[in-house]
Amino acid sequence: MIWIVTDSAQELKNDQDKGLVVVKLPVLVNGETPKEEISDEQFYMLLDSDGVNLTTSQFSPAGFEELFAELLKNPEDEVVAVLLSSGLSGTFNSARLAAMEYEGRVHLVDSRNACLSQTALVKEALRLRDQGLTAAQLAKAIEKAREDVKLFAIVPTLKYLKKGGRISAAKAAIGELAGIKPIVTIDENGEVGVAAQVRGLKKAVRQVAALANKEGVDLERPIVLGFSGLDRETVTSLTAELENVLGVSLANEEPYSLSQVLGVHVGPGAAGIGFFTKK
Repeated sequence: MIWIVTDSAQELKNDQDKGLVVVKLPVLVNGETPKEEISDEQFYMLLDSDGVNLTTSQFSPAGFEELFAELLKNPEDEVVAVLLSSGLSGTFNSARLAAMEYEGRVHLVDSRNACLSQTALVKEALRLRDQGLTAAQLAKAIEKAREDVKLFAIVPTLKYLKKGGRISAAKAAIGELAGIKPIVTIDENGEVGVAAQVRGLKKAVRQVAALANKEGVDLERPIVLGFSGLDRETVTSLTAELENVLGVSLANEEPYSLSQVLGVHVGPGAAGIGFFTKK
């Protein structure tokens, strides 16, 4: 068995029957781990509540050590871990430290991505694994594939990314202008960047679709749509615009609700697409 391991900075859920293990990145409330699971409704209420500070943390080396020990009980099993960009979190380094005692059996891939584009890479890893690639071949294939993956997302405000240190104050200043809707991406260094800024939500939806179309969406590889918050209106509009621009139906691409660990950094109302470009 080749286990695919990833983290909750992407949208796929834990499914051990399919050989997919998703480690949960901690969301802390005022610096502490909640004793009980927080619903999405509660989460978005807390996000802007006075006196409440929501932050995220990396997955620990000890957590990875425990996980790898469990997954590699069978001496024939291997792990391919496709993890959140090392430019955004220390999670990849935690995995690297834990993998040292499993030389040759744990193959780590720094996705250099997050959110919907990281999801696309994990989906691609599952697809290629099921085609019969070895773990080593699979890791190399995903390292190559990450050069072709893109993310474009409308974020109503950059204040949450600024607060979490995921974007500079200078870049965040763009999102403070009245009516401006920033469109964010992940750059070649695995860091958050601003691809465009437009005035008004309708123009932002059209701009995301135009950017995706300009890059050239590979319809034969995973396409991932997603949204944050409790309202699907923006991602529904984006899906319709993408279908119009690309000339295809995306009816089978059910939008994902972004995980809470991402919600901390983008807030409610975000919507976007992760996809592979044609090369």
